[in-house]
Amino acid sequence: MDLPLSEKAESLIQKHLASGKFATAQQVVEEALTQLDQQAADWASVNDKIQQGVDDINAGRFVEIASEEDEERLTQEILRQLRQRNLLES
Repeated sequence: MDLPLSEKAESLIQKHLASGKFATAQQVVEEALTQLDQQAADWASVNDKIQQGVDDINAGRFVEIASEEDEERLTQEILRQLRQRNLLES
């Protein structure tokens, strides 16, 4: 594939080549595309987690924290559950 590049793209590639991290322009482009794919996957994961949270709220699966005492009770309950699952040392 022969792909014409803008001056900006060529300048960015040259900057990364000058850093010494990459030996060829192809390596720079491959890394950029890999990072772009990873970023898209990360955003998809974030959006999924947000939707799960919204679904939980809509289904009434949440705890309202109105005071420091509520916060402390929730913290202690979470710690108890983690200990019970052996995910936290006593």
